Amino acid sequence: MSDVIEKYGGRILTTDEYAEAGNALNEAIKELEGASFETGKDYILLKWGTLKGWDLHSKKGKKLSDEYISLGRSMGAMSQKDTERQRDIILEMVDECDGSIQSDWSGEYFTKKAAKSYILDYKD
Repeated sequence: MSDVIEKYGGRILTTDEYAEAGNALNEAIKELEGASFETGKDYILLKWGTLKGWDLHSKKGKKLSDEYISLGRSMGAMSQKDTERQRDIILEMVDECDGSIQSDWSGEYFTKKAAKSYILDYKD
């Protein structure tokens, strides 16, 4: 992929170059889609700077989930106003998650560091 960027990056392409670059990109996508990988069973779905959905399977993860819910939860992420403790719990849940962490808006997957930044930096 980097050879395609090196060859074509920052240039105005001819029709033939565009076709070659597009085909190389499509091949790279096919290779990635065919890759086999697994994550843990856990997931966290984030929206509006808070939890939209989650499923943590560890003892600690379930305890954190129960505490989060016990502190009060709105039916929709948009109306959820997390307390400081709830925000701290979400950050701990991110650390505990052994699966995927994803944005409900964009479908983007977060690293744990990026998820924490999203939660801490979100302004409503």
